Amino acid sequence: MPTPQHPKMKSTGILLAVLVAAINLNTSNGAWIGRPLSKLPRSSVHKRNNPARPLLAEGSPFSNIMEKPMRARGGSSLEMATNPLITTLIPRIGILTSTLLYFSPMAAVRVASKDESLGELNPTPLALMAVSSLCWLVYGLSIRDPYVTLSNVPGSIASIWYITSVLPLLKGSQLKTTQNIVVALSAITINLWTYLSLTNQPIVQVRATLGLFASALFVVMAGSPLSTIKTVLSSKNSGSILTPLAFAQVVNTALWSVYGLAIKDKFVYGPNMTGLGFGLVQLLLKLAIPSK
Repeated sequence: MPTPQHPKMKSTGILLAVLVAAINLNTSNGAWIGRPLSKLPRSSVHKRNNPARPLLAEGSPFSNIMEKPMRARGGSSLEMATNPLITTLIPRIGILTSTLLYFSPMAAVRVASKDESLGELNPTPLALMAVSSLCWLVYGLSIRDPYVTLSNVPGSIASIWYITSVLPLLKGSQLKTTQNIVVALSAITINLWTYLSLTNQPIVQVRATLGLFASALFVVMAGSPLSTIKTVLSSKNSGSILTPLAFAQVVNTALWSVYGLAIKDKFVYGPNMTGLGFGLVQLLLKLAIPSK
């Protein structure tokens, strides 16, 4: 009979798997990063049933908007001089820091689950994380960026575990609020994806909408630990702010801000620069008002 693995061993295994995937990630020789959809190989069945036609009219505003970010993500017609250190090494490290960010609440959630008591753990960031990580995963797939995609795979899985572990510990208004957040955001997300899929929107508009929505969710998630700031100041106790989460947020958002600026993607650098500011505020509060 196999010996059950300790949760910490499983977490280490996932981190190692993500690190190996980041190191071995190859974005050359036909990789799909930065390649326009019209130039991707299509199956013979798809060609037979769907005659080839351009996704966007040549020279249209949408075409110009789409080609520029595609070139910046490593397409063959790259125009700006990019530093390989910024466009390859930093996002590879960013995959690892994103995983650490998503895994940072794990210890606190495990303790709460074991003690069957929420304690000072704030469930709001966990509820937002469950939806936000999935939205970023879909955005990464839509822009064909393996760095953005892979950085959100572990988080999507971990955040679902967090919220399912925490919900049984909640009571009263806290339970109702957390449930409302998860259900409302999930409903908005599902309806948005359905609308974009069924209304034959131009691909560039789909990407822009997905990026804007994911960015908005991330900004809310990054600032959500500060929802208890009034309690922190009045009680002189910053226990509701998780230090590992705040520190991981600062490191992670700093790296992704640099990468977003390098590829000129406002949906990457915009929310991450905002999240960096929120993370620094959290760390300052932890330094000024220690946990009791």
